[in-house]
Amino acid sequence: MRKKQPFFFLLNQTTRQFSKSFNEHLVPTGLYLAQWSVIHYIHLHGPCTQRTICSNLNIEPPTLTRTLRRMETLDLIVRKEGTDKREKMIHLTNKAINQFDSWKKQIISFENDVIKDIPDEELDIALQVFQKMMNNMKASEVTKQGE
Repeated sequence: MRKKQPFFFLLNQTTRQFSKSFNEHLVPTGLYLAQWSVIHYIHLHGPCTQRTICSNLNIEPPTLTRTLRRMETLDLIVRKEGTDKREKMIHLTNKAINQFDSWKKQIISFENDVIKDIPDEELDIALQVFQKMMNNMKASEVTKQGE
């Protein structure tokens, strides 16, 4: 018998602990994991719509709305009209762009602490497993939408 229950319980607990530890590690910066995810995505892909961020980061629209509102207050993002006037494009501010490398350095340090003593081969296997799980969940969503 496969050990599904302990696997999923540990996966859930690991995810929660990662978020908690990440946020605690970045307290001096005032940045949280949810905000970093958005900043990192926009930094990689350029200005985009809220819908695009929701879709690609698997964030529910109301949750992202609250995060973006807070980020605007902190002067990390700005919303500008795009070619389609109905949707605004979300851009990083100069403040966020200027602090990006510093944040990234702190995050890499944290991530390195999290994975210390784990051989690259084991990390590669974990990545493969998580990617297969994501693919299975996305395929399941498509199947349910087609029903």
